[in-house]
Parts: sequence; structure tokens; C-alpha cells
Amino acid sequence: VIPIAVTLWLVRGVKDPERRPDARIDVIGASMCTLGLGGIVYALIEEPRFGWQHPAILVTGVGGALIFVLFLLRQRTVRSPILPLGLFRVRNFWTGNVATMFVYAALSLNGFVLAIYLQEGAGLSATLAGLASLPVTILMILLSSRVGALAGRWGARGFMTVGPLVMAVGSAMLLLVGSPFDYWWQVLPGMVVFGLGLTITVSPLTSTILGAIGPEQSGIASAVNNAVSRVAGLIAVAMIGSAIGGSLDLDGFHRSCLIVSALLAAGGVVSWLGIRDAQRREPVEP
Repeated sequence: VIPIAVTLWLVRGVKDPERRPDARIDVIGASMCTLGLGGIVYALIEEPRFGWQHPAILVTGVGGALIFVLFLLRQRTVRSPILPLGLFRVRNFWTGNVATMFVYAALSLNGFVLAIYLQEGAGLSATLAGLASLPVTILMILLSSRVGALAGRWGARGFMTVGPLVMAVGSAMLLLVGSPFDYWWQVLPGMVVFGLGLTITVSPLTSTILGAIGPEQSGIASAVNNAVSRVAGLIAVAMIGSAIGGSLDLDGFHRSCLIVSALLAAGGVVSWLGIRDAQRREPVEP
């Protein structure tokens, strides 16, 4: 509550942008998106318990996928879409969002699995398990602005390629985790490498996606990218039970580390193949 109150006080003199008189919210589209994603996520979460043949999984999974497809079709024709599909005609925008999908799915999966295993497998308290990833945060605070400046000078493509690959190495280094457990030798080195890769990735990724779209649509471009990252993380965590075999023991933890590495490597490859430096901002028809 306190940060929210401080934020409201700081923006007290800022005027809202002018709203177009014909602007509308696509309530039906928003509901379809929610129901579609909800059905897919429910099926992924409950599949290890019921199995793919169970009616509840088939109905929610297939039904959710169909509803989400209908949502996308609706966005092509509705007067005020909440997801303007025309944005995806811009190369750096759609490629950057595909890279975002891989990178943030890996981020969410890594954070979830690491926190759970360190408590249930390694026996750490919840507080210590949370502090285990603190090196990642420290590195981002110290280096993100510098990386952003370098990406602006040299182009983002190399950073968006190297960063995820470095993160993939950091995740693979967590395969050192074993019994007896030792945080300093088994986890910390991987966290440092992972944090360096994340620092190299995030600022260039965000600036490239928003820089590909004109300022008049920067708000919706940012919202789409944020939604892609959250949905990717949501689905990745939802399917963890199926991916690791239903048990987060040491073998399951190692399997999840390999999955995270593969997702991050895919993000780096997508960035290398798809991103173009110094791309001119392209106007997008509403």
C-alpha cells in the first residue's frame, strides 16, 4: 500500500493523455482471451493428476485452445482490438516477442523450480531459498544501464543473442547441485553466470521491441510484450509437472535445468536469426 500511495503522490500533477471519442474496450475479446488461456493452463496443471484422456483435461484443454483461436480471429475484425495484430507485421516486434516467450518461460521456470527444490530438496528455509537468487538482482542493478548504453551504440542483436546463451550456460551449471548440498560451489557460480546473461539480455530486448513501433503505439506495444512474458511464464510453470515427471527430486531438478537451458538457447537463436539492428520505426495501421 505504501509504494502505491507514494506513486500516486508523485504523479499527482500528470495529466492523462487525451482519449479518442471513439475508443472502446473489447470486453468480449478480453473474456475470450481469459477463458482460452485459463482452460489451457488448467489442463496443463491437472494433467499429471488426471491424465490426457480424462474428460476434464480434454474439455478444458481443447476448449481453451479453440476459444483462444477465436479470440485471435476476432481481433482481426473488431473495431477496437485489445491485441492489434498489425503490430506483428513489424519484424523486430514479432521476433522480439518470440524471443521474449522463450526467455521469460525459462525465467519463470528457473525461479519456481530453484525456490522449491532448495526448500524441499536441499532443506533451506524459505528466506534462504529466496536469497539464493540475490546475485542475479545485484548484477542487474549494477550493470543494466551500462549494457543498455552499449546496446544503443552497437546494436541489440548481438546482446539478445549472447545474453540468453550465457543464461543457458548458467542454468546448465546448476547440474552441479547434488548431495551433499553446498550453495557456494553448486548454486552460486551458476547464479552469477545466469545473472550476467540476464543483464545482457533484458534492456536490449525491451528497447528493441518498443523501438520497432512508433511512439503513438508504444503503450500497446509495451502491454503486448508484458502479456507475452507473463503468459509464457504461466504456461511454463503450469506444465512443469508433465515436463519433469511429476516429482521435483534431484533428477527432476536436473531435468528442469536442461529444459530451461534449451528454452534460453532457443531465445538466443531466434534473436540472431530474426532481429535486425537500426531498424526504422514503422507506422502500423490501427
